[in-house]
Amino acid sequence: MNTWKIKGYTLEYIDEIHQYLVDGICVPSITQILKIKFGNKYANVDKKVLDNAAEKGTRIHTAIEEYEKWKIEDISCQELKDYKFLKKTYKFKCLDNEVPVILFKNGKPIAAGRLDLVLELDSKKGLGDIKRTSILDKEYLGYQLNLYKIAYEQCYDAKIEFLKGLHLRAGVRKFVDIPINEELAWKLVNEYLEKESVS
Repeated sequence: MNTWKIKGYTLEYIDEIHQYLVDGICVPSITQILKIKFGNKYANVDKKVLDNAAEKGTRIHTAIEEYEKWKIEDISCQELKDYKFLKKTYKFKCLDNEVPVILFKNGKPIAAGRLDLVLELDSKKGLGDIKRTSILDKEYLGYQLNLYKIAYEQCYDAKIEFLKGLHLRAGVRKFVDIPINEELAWKLVNEYLEKESVS
């Protein structure tokens, strides 16, 4: 179990069951909120294929985290090489990664998650999300990163000025702008909360 102190709250994550708790109370993940709009995007994909993709995705995230936090380099990970190429090309810095956040509404914790990257580019602070999917779903990323933006600003009292998707996959290395649209993100949160109060 992972535990963090954020804004006077204790956030816990139980990996085995993919569950977040805030002060001992279960809250949905930001990914669960996204399912309101996008459903289970991979429901029709074979389990072996999904497991393989998840394993590769975890490896990339771990390789980037270890490189950024401890300068440990997995030289066999092509996506790490591509990530370093993007850093050099676009001249961004990674300030932090795998950052825990709590999303609040009216001062009450309603969801939690962990965002991939806190970046600095042209003296501005932004968020980045790493995707290894065959096609980059910019709409999904838009909702996801805007929810993380709101939560990050609430938790760490810092202004986020840009959002980026990092598409890393065998031969693909892209650094993509994602528009800021908090209104859209809140609309999705409200839909989720309405559905939960009915069920």
